[in-house]
Amino acid sequence: MNAELEIKLLEKYPKIFKNRNASPSESPMCWGLEVGDGWYELLDILCEALTYTFTTSIEVTEEDGERLGVEPYLFQNKKSYFFKVEPPQVVADQVKEKFGTLRFYYHLEYDPANIQLVETGKYPNLVEINKRYSDYLDGTVHFAEIASSRTCEITGAEGKIHSRRGWLKVINENLTKEEKYKDYRPI
Repeated sequence: MNAELEIKLLEKYPKIFKNRNASPSESPMCWGLEVGDGWYELLDILCEALTYTFTTSIEVTEEDGERLGVEPYLFQNKKSYFFKVEPPQVVADQVKEKFGTLRFYYHLEYDPANIQLVETGKYPNLVEINKRYSDYLDGTVHFAEIASSRTCEITGAEGKIHSRRGWLKVINENLTKEEKYKDYRPI
């Protein structure tokens, strides 16, 4: 991706691309976004969807609530502690094209308090909430990767997978002759 478009994404989503200045031994993100300009819009939409957050809360014991600094909720002279469950932060590990389509490799970073509560084993509903967050994020990335198979990596217009000397690329039909690509027909 050209530097101008890449910088726009990196600055718009600094938490997702926080490893962009890491060394090669720490993260492949040091190589930048290894895709064509045509996928800029697709990546922008993906990152926006990955930052869409919904929160919920779970009731925790008084001991855990006080340890984590949760303000008690008083209802009918009874103290209850509700821990706000935030979605994990998506952190991109590598963004590239492979076999013609987008690959968005990432990991999730959970709030340390969330991890502490899970490790107690007392909150199976928290484990389920974390799984729902993870499933949503996995599905969102998977959808974008599929959408890339129909989006020209050069122009962003409608495209499909073509081949040239064994290399695959999603390009618009209008570019096939100019770029010397042929329809891809898997064996």
